[in-house]
This record gives sequence, C-alpha cells and structure tokens, in this order.
Amino acid sequence: MQKSIGSIGVIVTVLFLSSTAHAFIWYVHPDSALNSIQAGLDSCTVNDVVLVASGVYYENIIWPNTQGIHLISELGPDTTIIDGDTAGCGIEVFTGVDSTTIINGFTIQNGYFSEGGGICCNGSSPTIASNIIVDNVAYVGGGICCLYNSSPFIIDNTITDNTVYDRGGGIYCYKSSPKIIGNIITNNLASPLPNCDEDDVCHEYFSPFSTSDMGYQGGGIACDSYSSPTIADNTIVDNTTTGSGGGIACDHYCSPLITGNTITGNTANGGGGICCIWNSSSFITDNTITGNTAGFGGGIGCYFDASPTITNSTIANNVATSDSGGGVYCKWHAMPTIDSCIISNNSGDGVYSEAESSPLINYNNITSNTGYGVRNVDDTVIVNAENNWWGDPTGPYHPDSNPSGLGDSVSDYVNFIPWLDQPVGVAEQKIVTFMKKNNFGATIFSGPLQLPEDKKCKVFDITGRVVAPDKIQPGIYFIEIDGEIVNKVIKIK
Repeated sequence: MQKSIGSIGVIVTVLFLSSTAHAFIWYVHPDSALNSIQAGLDSCTVNDVVLVASGVYYENIIWPNTQGIHLISELGPDTTIIDGDTAGCGIEVFTGVDSTTIINGFTIQNGYFSEGGGICCNGSSPTIASNIIVDNVAYVGGGICCLYNSSPFIIDNTITDNTVYDRGGGIYCYKSSPKIIGNIITNNLASPLPNCDEDDVCHEYFSPFSTSDMGYQGGGIACDSYSSPTIADNTIVDNTTTGSGGGIACDHYCSPLITGNTITGNTANGGGGICCIWNSSSFITDNTITGNTAGFGGGIGCYFDASPTITNSTIANNVATSDSGGGVYCKWHAMPTIDSCIISNNSGDGVYSEAESSPLINYNNITSNTGYGVRNVDDTVIVNAENNWWGDPTGPYHPDSNPSGLGDSVSDYVNFIPWLDQPVGVAEQKIVTFMKKNNFGATIFSGPLQLPEDKKCKVFDITGRVVAPDKIQPGIYFIEIDGEIVNKVIKIK
C-alpha cells in the first residue's frame, strides 16, 4: 500500500492543520483502495495524517499504538460519519497516546458498548475536537468515556442525544482529568437499564451489570472516583438523569474545576444543574445555572460530606419540586462555601440545609425566592449566612429576630446578622477596578500562594476585598504588584 494524496491543495490544508512538516498523509476515500479508516490508522507511523473523504464508514475503530496520528475529515462532520452500527464502541483509544494525537471533524454515531459508546479513552489522552458525537449508547460514558488516568482535550464538540444506563450520558470520567472546554452538551440521558431479555445486543453488553448498583448520575457529565477534570466554557443544556446531577455530577472525592459554563434546562432527582456527592470538593465559579429542575436542589445539590466552593455564579429560576432548595440543597454533612453569588427567583428555598450540613453563605444576593432565602431545619447546627443582601435594606424577614425585615425570609437556626444594606458589589467594600489591558487568563494552583518578597504585593478576592496571602481559601483572586494588577489566580485546594 502506498502513501498517497489527492492534490496539492490537500497537502497544504493538512500540513497546516497538523503543524507537522514531514507528516505522511493517508487519504481514505470510499471509492479508493484505501477505503477503511482503520486501515489508514494501522498504516501510520509517528505524526502521520489520516485524511478522510466524505462518506459513511461503518467501523469500530481500535487506535494503534502510535503517537501523534492526526485523524482529520476532509469536509467536516456533516458529511464524514463514523457509524458504530451498534456493534461496539465507535473509537477505542487504549494505547497511551497523548494530546498530539488528534480526532477532528467527524460525526461519531451509533456506538454501543459497556464503556464509551462514541469514544473510549483508557489511559490515553488524545485531542478530541470539533466532532458531532450523537446517538451512542453505553453503560457509562455515552458520548465519551475517560478511564484510568486519561486526560484528553475535549474541545468544541457537539455531544448530543447519547444514552447511558448508569453514569455520564455525555461524558464520563473515572480516575481521570480531561479538559472539557467549549463544547455543546445537550439532550443526553442517564437512566435505568431496560429489560435485555429479548434484545441479544443489549444482553451481550449490559447483562453483567445489576440494576441495583446503578447510580444514574450525570445526564451531561459524570465525574467519578478522584477525577479532577476542567469543565470550562461549555453549554450544558437539557440533559436528564433519573438520579443525581442533570447537568454535571461529581462523586467520590472528585475535585473538578467548573467555570464559565451555561448550565440550563437540565433535570434530575437531586441537583438539576450540578450535584456534588461523597466528599467531592468541586470548585464552581463564574457559571450561569438557571432553569434547571430537580426534586431536591434545582440548581445545585450537595450530599454526603461534599464541600464544593461556589463563587461568582448566578443560580436563578431553578425549580425544586419538593420545595427543598430551589437554588442549593444541602444534606448529610454537606459543607459548601457559597460566596458572591446571585441566588434569586428560585422555586423553593434559595438555600436549604438539613442533616448536620453546615453551608457557609456570605456576600451573596439572595432575593425573590419563593420559599425561604435560607432555610435550616437542623436544630443542632447554626448556619452562617452573614453579610448577604436579602433584597431590601431592612434585611431578611424573621418573625422573632427581624420582624420588620422586608427581604427574603430566613428560618430558625440561621445567623443572618449582620446583613448588607445594598447588593453585593455596590456598597459593602471598595471595589478594585481592573484595567482592560490586563485581560489575562488565570493560573490554577493549590497549596500556598508564592509572591515576590522584594515587591509590594496585595491580593484581592472577586469582590475587591483585600485578603492575606497565607489565609486564602479556594477561590478566584487578583494579584497586585507595585500598584498594578498583574495576574489572576484560582486556588483549587
């Protein structure tokens, strides 16, 4: 088999895309001798390119043990389709490849497998960009599955209409840390396993799994077991689970960074937008979490010692059908930190707490929720809800402690004094003005913050309050050196 190309135009295009000056190009076309994507991949050496012409390719691809292959469609995902034909995973990547390996520009559909219907990465970290991943079915990871130290870059894809019978309708992470950035993740489903008795294919892939063990988590994305993904700038819309985390579920010691996302229209039993469970310590900042629905926690649900940090986010117009926590719901020792958020117009309480939970609720705008602004039903815990704006300068209404308050109501066992007499960001602190020329990205770190000893340094939080560098908690901060803002940092733990 010879390595070949279609034209000089193809050479220029592919070399530009691949940034590999000496790559060989394998041109796959339905009407040529090289008419199989698998055959093209198996022919590659390091950094080769497989350029695929338009067509439908009925394949279940197993990635070769070769670094740096670029699998690229010639005319994009609308006309270039990898169809798994319900015979297995669309693309399996189990060979330890890194981000120099690229999968770009395909529709990947009709995969059907236990782990990863569309794409499964096991100990592998390719770049998965600009694909449409649709109508795949799996036990976990309907669209994409990331297992065992996989850290793929998942960028600018549309991940839609995929189904799982346990976790991660769109994407599932297990002991992995993918970068999930700029994707549209919509209309995916995590639901109970159907009866496989009369379906041979279903029986082959799913019969070993007991329905009693299923968590049904993460209609859009599920993060499981020590995973630390970055989930940034995605549109996560209209995903559904019968369990927890309609948009995103974080379970078992996960610590994802969830930032800059639009999370709306998702549905679950617990945590319509996001659910944090079992010691997860998610960092949730700068998100729009609106219009989600759940039995408990329309916007965000926190359970079983979860301690997310929730900052600078809008949590509004969410619905708790039980009236418990339309905005945020806390149960079973949950300890979220909720700072500098807008919690408003939720159906059910703004924040609800029970079962020895102790949310820390400071410097938020808590207004116009149909239940309490903050409700705590556990008489063994006093919830700290100081320094919030409750919708009126007279503060929140409480029949005994503040009967003249015209803002949202608070229940017993909530410390709401002092309160703010204007919305957060208006009067309570002098606000730092950041010059437009400093439109820089953020540095993510954990542990102590190191500052130059020979400079005059200040650290500000997102509301402009000065904080001591050795006292900062997980959150977003700006660094001033010699009178000029020079860096934005995010502490994750």
